[in-house]
Amino acid sequence: MKMKIGIGIGILVALVIIYLIFWGNKGTTVLDETSPVSFQNIVQEVSVTGTVEADPRIGLQFQQSGQLISVPVKVGDYAKKGQILAQLDTTSLEIAAQSAEADLALAQANYNKMVAGSTPEAILVAQATVVKAEADLYKAKTSLENTELLGEETVKKAQLSYESAQTDYDNNVAIYGQDIIHAYEDEYNIIDDSFNEIDDTLRKLDTILGVDNPQLNNDFEVAISAYSAVDYRHTQNLYSTVKAEYTDLRAQFLLIQSSDYSAMDAMATEMKSLLNSVSDLLDETDALLVEAPAIGDFTDDVKDADRALIVQEVSDISGSLVDLTNAMQVVETAFISEDTRLSASQEALNETAQILQQAQLQADIDLSQAEINVQVYEALLAQAQASLAQTSASPRPVDLAGLQASITNAEAALELANYNLSLASLTAPTSGVVTQINGEVGENVSQSEDFLVMISDQLQIVANVSETDIGKVKLGNKVALTLDAFSFDQLFEAEIIKIDPAETVIQGVIYYQVTAMFDKQDNTLIKPGMTANMAIITAQKDHVLAIPIRAVKYDEARTYVLIQNSVAGGEPIEVDVTLGIRGDQYVEILSGLKENDKVITYLK
Repeated sequence: MKMKIGIGIGILVALVIIYLIFWGNKGTTVLDETSPVSFQNIVQEVSVTGTVEADPRIGLQFQQSGQLISVPVKVGDYAKKGQILAQLDTTSLEIAAQSAEADLALAQANYNKMVAGSTPEAILVAQATVVKAEADLYKAKTSLENTELLGEETVKKAQLSYESAQTDYDNNVAIYGQDIIHAYEDEYNIIDDSFNEIDDTLRKLDTILGVDNPQLNNDFEVAISAYSAVDYRHTQNLYSTVKAEYTDLRAQFLLIQSSDYSAMDAMATEMKSLLNSVSDLLDETDALLVEAPAIGDFTDDVKDADRALIVQEVSDISGSLVDLTNAMQVVETAFISEDTRLSASQEALNETAQILQQAQLQADIDLSQAEINVQVYEALLAQAQASLAQTSASPRPVDLAGLQASITNAEAALELANYNLSLASLTAPTSGVVTQINGEVGENVSQSEDFLVMISDQLQIVANVSETDIGKVKLGNKVALTLDAFSFDQLFEAEIIKIDPAETVIQGVIYYQVTAMFDKQDNTLIKPGMTANMAIITAQKDHVLAIPIRAVKYDEARTYVLIQNSVAGGEPIEVDVTLGIRGDQYVEILSGLKENDKVITYLK
């Protein structure tokens, strides 16, 4: 019996719940959730869990095959991070770089010669170019027999470029925001001056309209009342409205600082509106003066004097409006300028870091490349000889276009040659002890095998990154991490030093192993085996247009969002968008939307 009663009560409760769900909310309107397109700072991260390891085995491989000419370390040596561990023959690479440099100089000389026209000096330059090309060819042939030259200069240049870019970036970070601060300070002062100008204008207008001091305009009031008392009262009411707006806005202004950017933006907009209102009031007052007949003491001379005062005040208010508009534009420009400068220095830093990384790798140098370089110099010599034969020809647009293209090609060839030369050295990615060397000077080494093995004296973190994320991870990426053994708010920093090219299959899922090195560590605190929660920072952009990730929708090859329809009750509008980097909450918008567009994040 008790069981039946319990079942009955349960059924009753269920019915009540169903009623509340389906009927209790009737009459309640469910609205779409929206979010404005806004500027955000986005950090793209790849989150993985790794394990702290001690003395990991680090196998280093050459990227290409070549003849080993130098191994400045031996098994058991302690190598510092960035130290050169081995080098391949750089003869053909140096020749290629010299050839590319000479080729660029030749292309520039030919262009200048063509522009200058046929002169004895141009002929001498062309002859010197031929002589130089002959000398370069002879040098290239001689270099075929000498394959034991070292190529450290490119690495040093890359290091200097990186340090210079780092200094430039640090300086830009240090001064970031100064132009914005000054722009808002100037805007603040202009707004303050505008208040003073409006106050002066209102006091002068009151001598005509007699709102605050009725006794000041008895003659004008008699004159205008005889013509149109209604217009006169309307203008007085407009004066009262403008003054009330002025008083209220002035009180708000006294409560803000130039450092409150959002408040300053709002204040500038309100001041611009107030200045326009004052301008309208001046126009209406002038219209009254035009209509008012000369009666009694309100003579034509008095009217002309009052109208002259109005003209001056219109000019002053217009000047304040121009100054404020210019100040607002300066603020907007300051934001763009600051972000552009910082972004450019960040890009330069990233580029030089990549060049430095590439310079620390080795390049494949062999005899066949040297032979190719000889062929290149033979072609350059033929080109120089042909150029000498054409020095008397008048320059044509098509000739100049071809020479300019030659310069561009030569610059690209020089950049490629320097890049190849930068890969001639095998360097230590971290500090550690050399435990194995698989080769001797004079031998040819393969790029597919570990040439050198070292044991790091620092703790590392090893983690598996899924194949969907590995494409985002690059060597040198910074890592922010926490350790389960410590407080969640105790952060550690690391850097990706190795990405295993071979996949690791775990439960049917493909991963790639990455290794990170602590930037700074306290070995008494961090222990091998600890679990690390890693956030690999793969990209970062500041002050970019962005929307919440949940607003993005996909349809086959199409990416789009829904925005609110300006027509009440209208269906949401689909807008195709181009996405940039993705953070944990926001995604960058490259095209399709503008600031303050309302995107729908939840459709009812």
